Amino acid sequence: MEHPARGDVDAYQRYFAGMDASMDQKAAFLSAHLVTDPGARILDLGCGSGALSARLAALAPGAHVTGIDIDPQSVALAREKYPLPNLSFETGDAAAVHDAADAVVSCSMLHHIYTYAPRPYDEEAAERAVRAHIASLRPGGLLVLRDFCVDGAADETCLLDLGGADIGLLRDFALRARPLDPLGSGFPLEDLGGTADGWRRFRLPRRWSAEFLLRKDYRTDWEIELREQYAFWTLAQFARIAEAAGARVIRAAPVHNPWIVQNRFAGQARRFDERLRPLPWPATNMVLVAQRLAPGRAIRLREQRLDDAPPAYLRQTAWAGDGELYDLIQRPTGAVDFLPWTLVDGRLRVLARNGWPRPAMVMMRRGGDVSAELRSGHVVEMISLASDGDDPAADFRSRAGLALPPDTRFEPLLEFLSSAGMVDETSRGIAVKLDALPAAFPAPQPPGLAFDAGMVQAFDAQGLLRAAEIGMLPEGRLELMIRALSFRLGLPAGNWVGDSFTPALAELPVTAWEDVARPAGSPFAPAASDAGFLRRVRSLISEEVAGLRGSEPGARQALEMAIPARHSTWTVSVLAACRNPEGEILVGIERRVLPAAQLRFGDAALPCVPAWRVAILPDAADPLAMAAAASAGCAADSLVRLGAPYYPSLGITPERVQPFVVPAGALPPDLRRSLAFVPLRHILSRAETVRDGHLLIAAFRLAGMLGAAAQ
Repeated sequence: MEHPARGDVDAYQRYFAGMDASMDQKAAFLSAHLVTDPGARILDLGCGSGALSARLAALAPGAHVTGIDIDPQSVALAREKYPLPNLSFETGDAAAVHDAADAVVSCSMLHHIYTYAPRPYDEEAAERAVRAHIASLRPGGLLVLRDFCVDGAADETCLLDLGGADIGLLRDFALRARPLDPLGSGFPLEDLGGTADGWRRFRLPRRWSAEFLLRKDYRTDWEIELREQYAFWTLAQFARIAEAAGARVIRAAPVHNPWIVQNRFAGQARRFDERLRPLPWPATNMVLVAQRLAPGRAIRLREQRLDDAPPAYLRQTAWAGDGELYDLIQRPTGAVDFLPWTLVDGRLRVLARNGWPRPAMVMMRRGGDVSAELRSGHVVEMISLASDGDDPAADFRSRAGLALPPDTRFEPLLEFLSSAGMVDETSRGIAVKLDALPAAFPAPQPPGLAFDAGMVQAFDAQGLLRAAEIGMLPEGRLELMIRALSFRLGLPAGNWVGDSFTPALAELPVTAWEDVARPAGSPFAPAASDAGFLRRVRSLISEEVAGLRGSEPGARQALEMAIPARHSTWTVSVLAACRNPEGEILVGIERRVLPAAQLRFGDAALPCVPAWRVAILPDAADPLAMAAAASAGCAADSLVRLGAPYYPSLGITPERVQPFVVPAGALPPDLRRSLAFVPLRHILSRAETVRDGHLLIAAFRLAGMLGAAAQ
């Protein structure tokens, strides 16, 4: 690709659009929050070649990005290669404290500081660097740290199967790893001989199996790679260090690069525990996103389960009909979601709450948390008001903390069931058109909320969608509101940064949306006893706040949540998709009859995406994909993730949903015949009438993944 002209920001944006998606992923971690706004100052520490610095500068032409590296030659080359007007490069110590910035980016640098410290492999040097990164931020600024995290417990062993040249490379690695350590190099390795199917099996510490898999293909630089230890902290250790420095951990999570998994792990190695159960692949990276706080702001929420206290807030009802018995959970009042928006230079900007407390995110979950992520319990979400009134505009004017002109337009956008098989509640979304968005201000404290309510501030809408695709925006309703509004306004959703999917050609009968949405009447009536499917739990939630010397106790409040009684809190959805001979994208719709649809919309028919609650997570390298494959009756490798998991109803339940897309031809014939295949564009153009939230997210995400091909 031809290099852009000097200083041409638009040309650089096109140039970087052709680069690998991992660069977009790194930038998307920033896009989730306010750091790419005009006037923001972003530091890229240990910038190396300057490619990420330039990518950030091209994505945020109103911000100024400074790349800092200790190597003068790298800095000089970066200046020459990326002459953008909002980008500069400096020679300096990336581990030192720098002038206050809106964001600090540290990408694959911390393990170098750890390895090459004056005392090699020095955790204290790495910790000092993290503290310096946070000290370089203004209050409210973000640290985005991408590096490696340890895989497995300190004393855990595993079995690793290899073949070919990798066998000799592992033996060399076991002898010479960590050569700078004065106490000696290497780690224990036991050769268990060949397996019946032609592999060579070894026993070794699980952590070192991950270190080997992550570097085995860097053979040109093998001698350098031998010196470095990639991972030395767990996610929890990363989080504790950031919190001790006065930062809120918005998200700390392992990252699995699909290309590396498919091209460097799968088919080239196998890992098992000592009982020969498959082990998941090691994370290819980890990401920590932490926000520096002023004293007195909430760092995190903690839960103490109070199962002996009877629930008194949530209402549980049971409904019988259509040969089935259903449980539903309901809050005392409904809620209306508002999305104030405007256009700035043709880009959609929205007003949302940042740092809103959602205790469901930190609650103990049945079935474990397969993502192994850590969160503070605070989210970015739309402005939502508890209301059962007939005039939501009046509620917004009186309670949202905004002074609005009399002619402000309130336009209904979406109305759907967030979790139709569990929650008796609609999400009513209303778009509020403003000429300009106000400066950030503290979110109004609603009655009954004891915790820090965070801020109301403006966001770039495309940035929030990228954040949703990689797990930085876990609350599903705001994502849906933005996607629906962008579609209505004819605005692009931006480049998809998740996995890719190409619909295969299939000759399937096409069903009109009106046919799959035909009425079903009102077959449900109240039942005398519940189905035993749901359980209400009560927990004491405690807030920790930033103090002058670490965290201090804050507010405490007892809250209720609903969880499945016999299942995990995970749900998987599987959207079947294909392309017909006319080139249209078709998606498979299931027609269900549910009491929540009857109660909220007067008719029980609910066209929806096939979805299943996960009872028990299987022992597998990818348990959610295996659970989805078992439920849908297809091969796990035919499933493609439709972005990151999302929470459908954080105010009521810790349930999370992982959506997948699958070629229609990969489904078993019985399931495929049970689905109605509807043009994707019919769903998008009728989004305001689609009542299943899971279907809306799956459809809009698939459209974002396919881009122009979905139209």
